[in-house]
Amino acid sequence: FISFFDADSIFSNFLCLFLFIMNRTRLGLEVRAVTQNPRMAASMGINPDKINMLTFGLGSGIAGVAGVAIGLYAKVTSEMGTDYIVQSFMTVVVGGVGNIWGTLLGATMIGFLQKGIEWFNPSNTLAAQTYMIIFIIIFIQFRPPCGLQQRNFFLVLVEIKFFYITK
Repeated sequence: FISFFDADSIFSNFLCLFLFIMNRTRLGLEVRAVTQNPRMAASMGINPDKINMLTFGLGSGIAGVAGVAIGLYAKVTSEMGTDYIVQSFMTVVVGGVGNIWGTLLGATMIGFLQKGIEWFNPSNTLAAQTYMIIFIIIFIQFRPPCGLQQRNFFLVLVEIKFFYITK
């Protein structure tokens, strides 16, 4: 028997592993460099095509683990992804693309707002999603250009230079 807490432990373990990979390994450094500026990363000796391939594989693996975790407490059907696509889109819009912390902050904010709206009217979850879409439309009008968090490309270049000097 697998409980909901096991899905939480799967999430926290994979989040820690992903953050370790992105912040403490050469692969994470190269992924961040290629994400920021592929031409500059290529001039530093990084193969952007290889990094894009590895990133796609890593993302597919994370999506597979997320599917397994959702399957632990939801009914698995061929259409189960349609229930989560709106929240995923809202998370990416609010959090920004290419920033782990911005995405986590966006997901947390979306989750708390949606559950807060559902608390006022528990019988109508569709109304909560409708209000969330309205919130996202308003947020898009006033949001920063890169979502909730921004990262300066100069810092990534300094990290690359430091990594290769200390190697």
